[in-house]
Parts: sequence; structure tokens; C-alpha cells
Amino acid sequence: MSVALFHDLEPRERLVLVSGYEDGQVMVHTHSGAFDDKTHGWVKIMMGKPHSQPVLSLDVFPSRRHFVTSSADAIIAKFSLDLDSTQLASAQNAEKSINTKHAGQQGLNVRADGKIFATAGWDGRTRVYSCKTMKELAVLKWHKDGCYATNFAKISTPNENNTSGEEAHDESTEIATRKSALDHIKQEREVKSRSTHWLAAGGKDAKITLWEVY
Repeated sequence: MSVALFHDLEPRERLVLVSGYEDGQVMVHTHSGAFDDKTHGWVKIMMGKPHSQPVLSLDVFPSRRHFVTSSADAIIAKFSLDLDSTQLASAQNAEKSINTKHAGQQGLNVRADGKIFATAGWDGRTRVYSCKTMKELAVLKWHKDGCYATNFAKISTPNENNTSGEEAHDESTEIATRKSALDHIKQEREVKSRSTHWLAAGGKDAKITLWEVY
């Protein structure tokens, strides 16, 4: 099975658990209050069965309004995550599902900007899809054996980046003039590397590849 857990602060504070199972089902549960409070337990608010094979991976969009699942079958499914719903344990069909014709995609990871997600394929291919349309955007081919994991790098914000523009302007003219052309190129490369949504993929061949995608 596969799980995702996060805090939903609006409209009320609670834990949200999204889970996928070996029979192809997915469920969403919420929990409010303290765990030692017996009057409040886990409440199932959604369930569905988008897959005919075990769910291998899932991830929640940064907006927390959707989640997407992959399986041992060739289906990738996108669900609406309606946390404001008052209905309990309602059966729900996928908002959109695609038959990729490539069985066994796992390691699903949504990029921090919510625009694309990646999967690791048993056929050794890392695939990139649009979060909005579910269209396949890229197939990354390098690994000889199956891929099992993907992850996107988070981009540094100006406050986290010691080489931000504001700090650069604070440097004295004397220090700036001592910088060589090589130092300037190195700084530009460092800034670019920190502002790139790098995608890492790991495979059965014990190799990790690093990709720059969009």
C-alpha cells in the first residue's frame, strides 16, 4: 500500500490520510481532536477503486485539492480531494484517468509548483506528466533496469539563498571589483542550480540519474 499524511488547517484543524491498497482501492480518512479523545476517531470521507492491480504510489497536490495514484496496472488516476464535504464514506470515481499502456509505474512525485508529476517505471523509464491534463510530457531513458523512485528538488527562496540579489547589492564596490569573470560564472551557475526543479530517479541498477525538466 501507499500513504500520504498532512494537516488540513482550513476549515478546521485535522489530520488527513490518503491511502492506497493492494486490491486497487484508495481511501481518504480524517481525524480531528486529540488521539486520546475517544469521542473523535478516524472518519472515512471518500473511497474509490481506480485500479485493477495494487496501488504502488500516490501523492497529494500542493493545493491539497487533488491527489494522483499509480499502480501495477497501466492506469494513472487523478481524484478530487473535497475536504469540505459533509458526506461520509462516499464512493467516488476518478476525476480523470489515463491508460498509459505501461504497466508498473511507482515512485510518483508531484513537483512543488503543482504543474507536473513524475513516475518511475518498471521498464526503466522515468515519465513526466501534466498535473492539469494528465498528458505525458516526457520519457526519460537512461536506466537499464526498472526504476523505483523519483523526487523533485525544492527551489530555494531568496530568503534561503545567500547569493540573493538583495545581498549581492549590499556588497561593497571594492569587493565586487575583485571578482573575476570565473567567479561571476561560478556564482551564476550556483544561483541557477538553486532555482532549478531537479528531478532525481533511482533504479534497480543501483544508479541515480539527475534531470532538468521544464
